[in-house]
Parts: sequence; structure tokens; C-alpha cells
Amino acid sequence: MKIRKFASVLLGVLLIVALLAGCAAPVAPSAPSAPAADDASQEAAPAGSVTLRIAEHPGAHVVPLEEYFIPKYMEETGVRIEMEVLPPDQLWQRMALEAQSGSNYYDIGYHSPGWFGYYYESVADLTPMIEKYGFNLDAYSEPVQKAFMRNELLRPGEVIAIARNPQTPIYAYRLDWFEHPDEQAAFLAEYGRELAPPTTWEELYDIAKFFTRPAGATVAGETLAEPLYGYSASISSPGGMARAFLAIVYSLGLSGFDSDFNTDLDHPILLEGVDYWSRLIRDTFPPAAESWNFLEHLDYFREGRLATAELWPEGVLKIEDPEGASSGKVGYALLPKWEGNLADLPVGRSFLGGGGVLIFDTPNKEEAFKFVQWVYEKNEVDFNLRTAMFARETQFNNPDVLSAYDFYDAFLPVFAEQMTYGFPRQPIAEWGAVMYTPIGEFASDVFHGVLTPEQAQERLVNNMITIFRDAGYID
Repeated sequence: MKIRKFASVLLGVLLIVALLAGCAAPVAPSAPSAPAADDASQEAAPAGSVTLRIAEHPGAHVVPLEEYFIPKYMEETGVRIEMEVLPPDQLWQRMALEAQSGSNYYDIGYHSPGWFGYYYESVADLTPMIEKYGFNLDAYSEPVQKAFMRNELLRPGEVIAIARNPQTPIYAYRLDWFEHPDEQAAFLAEYGRELAPPTTWEELYDIAKFFTRPAGATVAGETLAEPLYGYSASISSPGGMARAFLAIVYSLGLSGFDSDFNTDLDHPILLEGVDYWSRLIRDTFPPAAESWNFLEHLDYFREGRLATAELWPEGVLKIEDPEGASSGKVGYALLPKWEGNLADLPVGRSFLGGGGVLIFDTPNKEEAFKFVQWVYEKNEVDFNLRTAMFARETQFNNPDVLSAYDFYDAFLPVFAEQMTYGFPRQPIAEWGAVMYTPIGEFASDVFHGVLTPEQAQERLVNNMITIFRDAGYID
């Protein structure tokens, strides 16, 4: 089967997109380097002569890496490390540009499975180094390995990344407001049911609408100095919108396409979902949500300006920050069910997100692997304590981890259960081109009235069919 015959076209498109997007840094020239190793047995260059370059995603890990792990590793080894943090929608473009141009500028990059198809030919197979340095793969569950560390279609039999923060979103809410007698009485009077975490997406809307209030109103007996909003995710277009709206898509019981590359996105239920989503944004989201990057909406939650929110688990330290208004006052729940969903799902679901780190096939790949192993295996507990990121099963069970935060008693069981409903992205090179970006554009264009829902759906389906045909998956 032909995997991709549009790579050269994609590279040209990516160059244009990256220039228009105004990447945080210009495309760098290739760094001087020694000849590449044939396998992991080659001795690495002397540590003092090595500079590792990392392309990173924003998140709770950035400050610990910048302020603790990277300086400590450089001091201990003499290896120099430079890390560049890029907005999510620029990160995969920049990594793809560097990889496909052959510059090999980055040694380490953030790995999201949905982007892997853009640079899959340029990453190192970690299997020889795993064996050489005794890295323990058994510390990761089989689903995590399958979703984030292997890709049997594009790189069969290889380990292509180390999982760092596999996750799927859950529902966070202000527990103290839900339990306040004034709010309970008002909600019961308006909706005829108890104020509690939603069991359906329509209940989520009702709760979000109930808590959306202007400045000067009250919540839990206190006067609001600023407007209060009922719900939010980060919905910058197209990536943020896609990330958030995909929770609706999969809760509908849709999967995008099957193993024979037949789509289900032409089903009428998708129009029900986007109508609901547009209503939820319009009536309950902060207007600023359209400009926020990943996790930025949690600043509002932390400040007491948001009553409920989509929570990707790596953002939990932000909303539980002791200096924030929400600290110690957060409840956690599963995503709610979409009534009448096509798969008879008992709860809502989203795709398995987050990811890990991959190592590009550069002359520094062995030194890069040693750094990755040092951070994520040899310092696994310390890394978790500083970031609240979970990937290795030992992190979920370590006594020091479990006792680190009081909120883990409520948070971790919900996190773990929601992961069992997470939808693994199908391992094709074009997943981002047929699902992630087009889904974001579909939801954004319907919300802003650029296209009718029917027009946007037709474009979405036609785009998927065209890409599948051009890639050789269908005739």
C-alpha cells in the first residue's frame, strides 16, 4: 500500500503555512555535526562537544525542564541543551519542515501521535538504545505503548517515542459552588433537578448556562467583580477548536473512518453535535477562548472566573495552584454521555491525547536518548512530582506520588477511568490532514457562519475522500 504520495506537495504547503503563521524562530541552518551512526553501538561524541536541540510543546513540564532538569543534566554531563517552546499549531509544522528538508536541526521533539505522519521517516528507532541502556518498556501499559510508542503501519517493529503524558480530557468544576445551598436551591428551582456533575452533554450546557453571569451578580453569596462564565476549553482555530470539538465528535459515537477507510462523518448526528457545540460556545464560553492556546482557559478557572471546564489532566497543577482561587475547591467527573449516541457509549469520550518525546535520526541521537532516559525513567518520580504528568505505571502506584497532593484522591480515579474510554488515533500518516485540522475548520466555520453546517459537512467528507484516494488507500 502506498503510504504517502503527496509528501512533496505537503512540504510546500507547510513552508507557506509556517511563513504565514509567523513561527517563533526562523528555520535554522543545519548544525555542524559528525557523520550519523549506523546503529546505537557507536560511541557518542565527547559530552562537552554535544549540543542537543529540543522542540517542545507548552505545558506543565516546561518550567521544570527549563529551571531544573536541563540545568542539572548539563552540569552533570557537560552536554549543552537548547529548548525551543512553540505554540502547538506551529510546533508540528516546524518539526515537519526541519525533518522533511533534511536539516536535522532538532534532536528531540514533542510527540503527538496525530502529527507523526508528517515526519515519521526522520525519527530514530529507539529499540537498539532501549536494549543497550536497559530502558524498561514494561513500565508502560500495552495501550500506552501501542498508542504513543509504536506505529505498526509507518514504522513496523520499532519503538518510535517514549510516552510522557498520555491523557484524555475530563470535566472539572467548582465543587464549593456546586455544594453551596443558595446555588443548589436556585438550580433546583430553574431546572427541576439537583445541581451535580452532568451525566449528559445537555446537562453540561444547562449547568454552564446557569453559572454564566455578569459582573455585579453573585455566586455562592459573593459579588462578582468580573463576569463569570459557565464552561470553556481553549478553542483557537484550527487546532484548539479541533482538540475540544473532537470530544463531541467521539461522544456522538462517530469514529471518523473505519479500517476500510469508509467515513461516518456524513451522518446527520454530526450536525446535531456542531449545533450543540456552537450554542455552548456562544452562550457560556469567555470570548477570549478563541485566542487561547492549550490550557490557557484554565487561568480563568484558577482565578474564579470559570465555573466548569474541560481539563486535560496535565493542567491539574494550574487549577490546584495554592495561590489560585480554585485551589482545594475542585471536583472531577467523567465526560458526560451524548444521549442517542451511535455506539451506545455510557459516558463521553475523546481521543487519547498528550504524547511523549521522539528522537530524530541525527548524529546526536544516542546522547539524546540518554537525556530522555535520565529525565523520564531515572527521575520518573521527581518528574511526576514537578509536573503531575503520568505515563509509567509505577508513577500511578508510587507512595511518594500518591501522597504528594490531597486532590489526588478525587482526581486520579477519574483520570484513570476516563483513559479507558479514550479513542486511539488511527496510525495513518494522514490522520491530522483528514481529522484533526479539518474537524477544527468544520466546527469553526459553522460557529462563525462561514459555511452552513451542511456545506461544512460536505467539505469535510470530500476532503477526507480526496486525501484517502490521493494516498492510495481507496481507488
